[in-house]
Amino acid sequence: MDWAAVVALVDAHHITDRRLLRARRDLERRPGERSERAFRRELVRYFGRLVREARAQVAEVDRRLDDVYQQQYNLTAERAVAARRLEEAQAVLRALNGDE
Repeated sequence: MDWAAVVALVDAHHITDRRLLRARRDLERRPGERSERAFRRELVRYFGRLVREARAQVAEVDRRLDDVYQQQYNLTAERAVAARRLEEAQAVLRALNGDE
């Protein structure tokens, strides 16, 4: 595994997690299989949690968007009914006034 590439990916994030930072630092100071395993474990823990949280957030936003789309659909239909009633009522009034 190209640990330098992995570290570069990690460094692109603002990481404040102490366990992950410690494992990263240990990998640099004492390279070897033990440090790599510890770093891998912390990466899986940290980024696994991020993935779960992001998936949950995406699902929640999708649910809310579905609600908004349904509301928009319902309001569009309601507006069409109201507009048709308005046109029909105005037609009756025009007919009464002889404005046909």
